[in-house]
Amino acid sequence: MQRLGFTWGFIFQVLAVSLYIRSRSGTVHALTPPGECDSTNKDTAKASLISTEVLEKIAYGGVAVIPNWLPPSLIKSLHDDAQNLFDNGYFTPDGLTNTALKKSEQGFTGKADRQTFRGGDGWDDPNAGDLSARNEFGTLMRNLRKELALGLDRPTLDTEGTRKHEMTYNWYEPGASLGRHLDEHHEETKGTRGWIMPTRRSVTWLVYLNDGWLESEGGALRCYPRSPNKQSSGKVGSHDGNLQVGWLHGDRPVFLDSMRESGLCALYCLDDNVKRKELSTKDFEVPRQPIDFSVFLESSIPRESFEQISTARLDPRFVAAGNQGASPPSPSSSNTTEDQYFMDVVPAAGTLVLFDSVSLPHLVREVTSKRQRIAATGWFHEDSQFQALV
Repeated sequence: MQRLGFTWGFIFQVLAVSLYIRSRSGTVHALTPPGECDSTNKDTAKASLISTEVLEKIAYGGVAVIPNWLPPSLIKSLHDDAQNLFDNGYFTPDGLTNTALKKSEQGFTGKADRQTFRGGDGWDDPNAGDLSARNEFGTLMRNLRKELALGLDRPTLDTEGTRKHEMTYNWYEPGASLGRHLDEHHEETKGTRGWIMPTRRSVTWLVYLNDGWLESEGGALRCYPRSPNKQSSGKVGSHDGNLQVGWLHGDRPVFLDSMRESGLCALYCLDDNVKRKELSTKDFEVPRQPIDFSVFLESSIPRESFEQISTARLDPRFVAAGNQGASPPSPSSSNTTEDQYFMDVVPAAGTLVLFDSVSLPHLVREVTSKRQRIAATGWFHEDSQFQALV
C-alpha cells in the first residue's frame, strides 16, 4: 500500500479534532496526528508506512495515531469479514483478563465485554470468512512490523515463530467496555505463569473499521501517557531485555533486572548519559502478588518519587505504596489519582494506533452508540530473556 504523502498534512490537521489530551481540570488540547511523512526526503517518505515521528512517540512512551492509514477498500473488506465471522459464531467474549483468576471464572459476557476473533489457526482458516482480505491486511502489517523492528531497534520483531505475533478482530456491542490495563508485564510479576513463553508483547497496534464513527458514540480508546508536553526521559518498555516496572520522578523508566549473578533481582534506571544507576539497596526476590517494588529502593530515594507501572486498584499484581487493599476501578473509569493526563482516540475507520505494550496503560470507554464498535487489533512480539536462556 502506498503511504499517504506529506501533502495530506492539512487534512490530518482537520482530522485532529478527534484526538485529545485532557488534564484533570478539563482543559482540552488538540493533538496533531504523527503520521505525516518527512517532507525533507520525499522518496523515503513515500516508501515508508510510518514516519520517524511515529517511531519516536512509541520509543519514548507516547501514543502514535495515524488517521486514514488503511485504504477504504480494505476497511470495507475487513469490516464485512468481521461481520460475517460474528454472524457465524466465530467470536467469543474475552474481556480484560485478571491473572489472579482463571478465564472461566471471570464471567465474561458479550453484552458487557469485548468479543474477539483470535489469530493463529482461526485468522488463517480458509473456511472462515474472507481469508484473502485478512491475508492482504496481514502482508501490510508484516511490512509495518519490519519497519518497527528497524526503527525501534527491536530486531527480533522481524522474525517469525510460535506465538510470535497476534492478530485479532475485536467486537464491542452497545454498552460494552474494557477496563484499564497494560498489555504486557515483566515475567517476574506473573507468578507461576511467568517464564513460560519465549516471546513477549512489544508493540500494540489497533486499526479501526468503524465508518463515520462519531465521538458522541463512545468507545474511545483512552490512553495514559506521562503528560501532553513531555514524554519519558528515556526509551520505555525494556532495556537490555529487562522490562520496565515503574517510573522515577514521573518520567524516568525503572527496570527490573532478573538475570543477576545472585539469582535474584534488582531495580535500576538510566541516567542522563544512558548509564545504569542502581536503585535497590540489595538484590531481592520478587514477592508473591500483590507486589510493592518501592520497599526495595535505597533509603536515599524517597518512596513518593517512585511510581509503579500499575497499582492494585488497577491491576491485581501490584500494590501502591500506602494504598494496600484498594478496590479496582470500574471498567470505564476516566480519571485516577495516579494519572493527571489522559488521551482519547475516537475509533474512526482507517485510523492506526501504535504504542509500547509494557509502559502505556489504556482502556476502552463504554460504547454509547446503537451500533457495534469493530477493530483489527494485535501485538507484535519480540524475544524475551527466556528465549536467550534456552
